[in-house]
Amino acid sequence: MSWLKRLFGTTDAVEDACERAEHDSGSAPTAVGDHSSALPVGWGKPDVSEEGDMIVIALQAPGLKADTVSVEPRGSSLQVRAEGERGPNEKIKLDEALKFPEGSVLSGATATYSDDKLIVRIPKTGIKQQAD
Repeated sequence: MSWLKRLFGTTDAVEDACERAEHDSGSAPTAVGDHSSALPVGWGKPDVSEEGDMIVIALQAPGLKADTVSVEPRGSSLQVRAEGERGPNEKIKLDEALKFPEGSVLSGATATYSDDKLIVRIPKTGIKQQAD
């Protein structure tokens, strides 16, 4: 099971978190990805919020190397990757996809890493509204 699914319990949890943050677009990412990934010790639960016209996912993630952090749009998914190590013999590899509604344009997404925190910013304007 992917680390996001384990953290939130369901693939709809990021959407629920965005709604709790009064996300006005009504659509949010869901986790898909490597079912064998594990949440490293010391990592916290993602904090999903909004800042102006951006959805912000912040995750306490000690051990990553800032120069390995990347996000890559793949259709309506956003691939988040990073690598690092927790000790001399323990490597960390993050490779997760956040799935958005079909037709979303995620080319404006960015990821940064500093002070042991991974922050992914996604423009709300790129997220296609889901029909009710």
